[in-house]
Amino acid sequence: HLVSVDSSTISIMSRLTLLLSLLSLLLLAYLARGSRQLGTKLSKLQSSNIKNFKEIEQLLATQARSAKRSEQLLYLPYIQGQNPDWKFEVSVTSHPARFDALAIALTALRTQILQPQAINVFIAEADLAALPDSVKQLEKSGYVKIESCEDLGSGKKLIPALSKQGKVPIITIDDDLYFENDLFLHLMINHYLYPNAIIAARVHRLSVSESGDVLPFSQWHKHYDLGEGPSKDLMPTSGAGTLFPPKAMHEDASDAALYTKLSHNTDDLWWYFQARRQGTLIRRLSGLDHLNFIDSTQEVGLWKNGNQDRNEVNVKALLAQYGNPLNF
Repeated sequence: HLVSVDSSTISIMSRLTLLLSLLSLLLLAYLARGSRQLGTKLSKLQSSNIKNFKEIEQLLATQARSAKRSEQLLYLPYIQGQNPDWKFEVSVTSHPARFDALAIALTALRTQILQPQAINVFIAEADLAALPDSVKQLEKSGYVKIESCEDLGSGKKLIPALSKQGKVPIITIDDDLYFENDLFLHLMINHYLYPNAIIAARVHRLSVSESGDVLPFSQWHKHYDLGEGPSKDLMPTSGAGTLFPPKAMHEDASDAALYTKLSHNTDDLWWYFQARRQGTLIRRLSGLDHLNFIDSTQEVGLWKNGNQDRNEVNVKALLAQYGNPLNF
């Protein structure tokens, strides 16, 4: 039998279908909105976690550095028993684009626990007139000594000082950094533990082929922190704080003309090759390798002005001139 459905029943069913459709659409809209909100919350949570993880990593790194520094202090009684004199000098250079930062960097050195016998600031003769009063006042107070020299770029940091180095170590620093106030103390502690080695807060490690040949600079292990040495394959990066004992480098290290020919504006390579020619090893100073730059100083750094290419070219030139430094 056929079932007859009157028009009123059809009307009710149509309304129910429409209502269910509307409810479905509302449910979908609610779910979509909830999903977006959940996604936003998850995204924020993820960003927050990433930030928190980075903060934790930085905190752990700081604690690790502090622990390393604390370990070195255990050697102090032994060193004190040798009646050390703790004498050393600081050597630094700058150029007009960094002169404003220079005064800040030099003033900050007053916080060092161990103070140098002298802070020698080597400035190219042509740049002396541009020195700001803030730096001149430091010289008038007797805190620093400004010396004019030939314009050797970054080589001014140490070449003029080497020619007059006496029996005390020279510590080099860069003019764009703040330093931990125990940097000089720990450099000198390590100097007494390893008196013939160059002590550096930061180093690169040379990379070599299977046959022992030095690979291009781009393949070296930058800012190496997996070993301390003393070792022949660690190259000191002198700006973060590096101690050079007397006679640590070959006498050619102070030859300005030779430096300009073979290693201009790659002074760290120069010190390394001249140290290896002398048979000197390099030790990495643990716990003080963090770089804290003075504001607005990095736009005029050597690395921003093609120093990476110069490193590649000059490594080849130095290898051609002197041979493999790992064989010295």
